[in-house]
Amino acid sequence: MKVWHQKEMLRPDFPFRLWIVKNMDFSPHWHQEIEVVYVLEGIMQVGLNDKIYTLKAHDIFIIGGGEVHYFLSHSQPGQAVLVQFGLSLFDTYSDVMSDRRFVKPLLEHSTRVAGDVDIHREAEKQILLLVDEYKKKLHGFQMALKARLYDLMIILLRYVPTRRYSVREKTEQLICLERLEEVFQYVEEYYRSEISLESISKVANFSVYHFTRFFKDTTGMSFGQYLSNFRIRKAERYLMNIEDSITEVAYKSGFNSIKTFNRVFKQLKGCSPTEYRKNKSAISEE
Repeated sequence: MKVWHQKEMLRPDFPFRLWIVKNMDFSPHWHQEIEVVYVLEGIMQVGLNDKIYTLKAHDIFIIGGGEVHYFLSHSQPGQAVLVQFGLSLFDTYSDVMSDRRFVKPLLEHSTRVAGDVDIHREAEKQILLLVDEYKKKLHGFQMALKARLYDLMIILLRYVPTRRYSVREKTEQLICLERLEEVFQYVEEYYRSEISLESISKVANFSVYHFTRFFKDTTGMSFGQYLSNFRIRKAERYLMNIEDSITEVAYKSGFNSIKTFNRVFKQLKGCSPTEYRKNKSAISEE
């Protein structure tokens, strides 16, 4: 599965996925499904387009289809429920939601009332029922999941503010996503080599100045930050192979200096590559 654009990740006949994650750390990406994040404990940081949100226990975060988002690791690791579902579940209402974006994606764990409805409490109730049904998988659980998803979507439709994309905005979004995908594909293929701003700007068909602004405005981080994060995630996988030395891992991950690799790794992961390998080895042996 490609990390930039998650395609065909859900079953066409039942486009739904639920899983529980801890200390989520994921590069900028997008998908056409709506994603709902419900924090169980700790703290999570989510980047959505050009903003970063800090989520705490019981907060609910809503990510619309086609919106660029990413997850950052935090010193207080958070555990959360992630729910993804395709709009095709809702028949004619899929067209209504596909052209809209959520104005306020964060439902904090505090009283948010629309009329006499506590939006957060009602949404939280449906998410927890989804988790319960998904864990138990009793007879007819898919029907129950679909019912809960309908209830959740009704809450989103009625009480969470949305704004319709103009034709121009929708066109610009599609062009933006196409260019981002070209950039992410290029990084996936050439991350072991030197990637200059000049070369990556040409991939996106921008000048260096306009590419720098485009990437920052779209993902909320500089291209240099994205590239470092991408290479460190590759390094995490390579470190699982104990036959590779730390120096070999550094070069396989795209770093041409072991000193730079150690510095960036510790900055992003909070420990040295050697410590990370030892910690992971100890966990796997338990």
